[in-house]
Formats: sequence, C-alpha cells, structure tokens
Amino acid sequence: MAAKEKTIVATATFVTSLLSYLYAKEADKDSVAYVMVGGFIGSLLGEGIAEAIKKNSSDNKNNSDANRNI
Repeated sequence: MAAKEKTIVATATFVTSLLSYLYAKEADKDSVAYVMVGGFIGSLLGEGIAEAIKKNSSDNKNNSDANRNI
C-alpha cells in the first residue's frame, strides 16, 4: 500500500508542477518559483488524496468484516 501512496503523491506533485510551469511560461514569469510552489501544493494534494483513499479502503474493510459477523 505504501508504494501506491507514493505513486499518488508523486503524480499529483508532477501534474501541479507541470501546470505551474506552463502557466509561468505563458505569463512570461520566472518559472522556478512557480514550479516550487506548484510542487508543494501538489504534494499536499497528493497526501490528502492518499489519506482519503487509505481511510476509505480501511472503512470498506471494516464494513466487510462486520458483515461477516452477522
């Protein structure tokens, strides 16, 4: 499960970094600062998404276990 979480975080970081780079190039701004901020925001989003998936997965597992006891 840890590898899946790392993949989600890395993908979100990459996508937001790329989007911020494209924005900076389009606006004729210095891209370094935008990419750094975009990567930071992407890592936060990725962590949040990974935690939500992990929580949803554990909730589903707990519900499945509860249904077996009936």
